[in-house]
Amino acid sequence: MNLMGAMLTYLVKRVCLVVPTILVVLVATFLLLRASGSPADVLLDKNVTAERRADFEHALGLDRPMHVQVVDYFARLARGDMGTVYGSSGTSVAREIARRLPNTIKLAVAAMLIASAVGIAAGLLCAVRRNSVLDVTLRFITFCFISTPVFWFGIMLIFVFAYLLGWLPASGTGEEGWVALVLPAVALGLRPAAFIARVTRSSMLDEMSKDYVRTARAKGLPEHTVVLRHVFRNIWIPLVTIIGGDLGSLLGGTMITETIFSVNGVGRFAVSSVLNRQYDAVMGVALLWAAIFVVVNLLIDFAYAFADPRIAFEGGAS
Repeated sequence: MNLMGAMLTYLVKRVCLVVPTILVVLVATFLLLRASGSPADVLLDKNVTAERRADFEHALGLDRPMHVQVVDYFARLARGDMGTVYGSSGTSVAREIARRLPNTIKLAVAAMLIASAVGIAAGLLCAVRRNSVLDVTLRFITFCFISTPVFWFGIMLIFVFAYLLGWLPASGTGEEGWVALVLPAVALGLRPAAFIARVTRSSMLDEMSKDYVRTARAKGLPEHTVVLRHVFRNIWIPLVTIIGGDLGSLLGGTMITETIFSVNGVGRFAVSSVLNRQYDAVMGVALLWAAIFVVVNLLIDFAYAFADPRIAFEGGAS
């Protein structure tokens, strides 16, 4: 099989996995939601009569057999109907997600830019100054960042920069514009920055031990030329992996940060929907996040295939 044919086969295989993956996620989410209890437990008064509760569940179709509910949901989804938010005058889930998604995208992209810039810079410094005081210090800091939950970062940033110093707003939305994104983006980006720094350092050290680097140094090339032009450009595959994966995780995992900083995004909407057992809303968010993860990983696979055709050939030949 020639190289182009192998690449095409490799990419087609990855695309064919998209729909089954999303279907599995949706079915699993659907069954878990039904097992968690009825929306009537949250939306209706505790003293409501059994008849009123039965009428409420009948109106939502929750009294039908499970397989009928599953088929009905996917039939509605195929028509572009993601359902409605209960108790909100019939507001559609799609409209609510579309209204909040831009805030989540801005937050995730800002966090990823911070994580990439800080992580790559720290990793390069650690690799160039291997086993120095700077290297040991930065590695200890990255270990602390990896071990610390996001909500702690958020609380500390609010306490220091919003409450004590008053430099930045505590809320992630408002008339402040991009300034309002600084604290939530930093809180969300610190852990990914630590992972990126560690991957950058290890990849750089691995490349710097290879023969072509010793040859470049023997030719008298300046160290910064060797590091940036020869070594750094050869570590893009592991960097693309972690940055792409982290971007997908940030887009789909902003729940805690959006809740702490009162960002009106999809993550905060998901938390509210779970607490209120808004079945359609949770399913809509699950669909969005599954699609984001699948698309991001698909793009990473495409980047692999074009950055290193050998990967595509091995994948297509397998």
